[in-house]
Amino acid sequence: MKTLYAFVAAATLLSGGPVLAAEEAAIDLTKLSCKQFTDYNDDNRGLIMMWFEGYYTEEDEPATIDFANMAAHLTKMLIDCEANPDKNVLEAAEEAMPDD
Repeated sequence: MKTLYAFVAAATLLSGGPVLAAEEAAIDLTKLSCKQFTDYNDDNRGLIMMWFEGYYTEEDEPATIDFANMAAHLTKMLIDCEANPDKNVLEAAEEAMPDD
């Protein structure tokens, strides 16, 4: 399952759409603050959210992309990040993602 999400994110990056600046071609999520995450444009936040969705998807879950769930998770993260700009984005994601 994680491979599918990684493939979709990679395909999106390679499709020529908006991407992070060249100096940010690799993001260390252990160092990414909520402020930095919220400062990214919608396309880049969407790519990061796609990674989170894959990371938090259990191996035995169906191979589906639920855009409504992803939008709900992103909304939770953005609310949390706006209130706590110094928080690490991984911590915000951990709190926003379900514990299914």
